[in-house]
Amino acid sequence: MKKLMIAAMFAPLAGMAFAQTADISSYTELDDVRVIGSDGQRIGEIEEVLIDSTGMPAALVVEVEDGFLDLGDKEVVITMDALTWENGHYTTTMTPDEMNALPVWDD
Repeated sequence: MKKLMIAAMFAPLAGMAFAQTADISSYTELDDVRVIGSDGQRIGEIEEVLIDSTGMPAALVVEVEDGFLDLGDKEVVITMDALTWENGHYTTTMTPDEMNALPVWDD
């Protein structure tokens, strides 16, 4: 029984050791990744990842480039189902009118 209790105490530590040695070479940081529109032009870049109540990514905050010297930029929320990952960036088929109707993120 004593051995079983000791094993149970160290089981969480074994999981931590695995997490520290996981292969992260294929991971990509999303901060500042480009978002490309349906016309192939750059819309903006990712500023934040928003998660749902389960901790899963649900939407991205995208800084939309809209103005001279970035003076008119705004941050909008785009849900993950409106985006497709390809070639190191996200693309969307949303129209400019749909983009303008997105909720603004004001942190």
